[in-house]
Amino acid sequence: SLHSLDPEAVVSTQSTGTHYEMYLKSVEYFPRMNNEREGEEGAEQRKINFSKLRKLVLIGGPGEDVIDPWQSTQFGYYTEFGFDGYVVPMEKTRFYKKDLFGLRTLAQSGRVVRCTYDEINHLQFRDHQGMLETCVLPAITAIVEELSE
Repeated sequence: SLHSLDPEAVVSTQSTGTHYEMYLKSVEYFPRMNNEREGEEGAEQRKINFSKLRKLVLIGGPGEDVIDPWQSTQFGYYTEFGFDGYVVPMEKTRFYKKDLFGLRTLAQSGRVVRCTYDEINHLQFRDHQGMLETCVLPAITAIVEELSE
């Protein structure tokens, strides 16, 4: 079964997977924003701009009922074999490993915050007091403190 494959082996096939090729050909926005197409105009500037973020707060969880897979709220992604339920973490994705748009740069410098909440569905995230207090406000506070130094 695909679920038992080593994530490294799965990810190494990303550039040849048919779902990935279909995605690159049929989706305009995300491949451009992720700098996944060779020679795309503006790619270097997008990477520079993204790398300037002070904090990137990624919030999601298994209760997510709109975004699929929910791990994509934290840059996880289905394997290139398709939508089989097996999801690789952010650090194993092609765009992270190759730092296509600056995500690895941000993460390695400690500027990515991932918060996972099991019990919150898509519409509840915005107003969930616990999430705001434990995830969003600490990130904002850290930025304010950094700016006031």
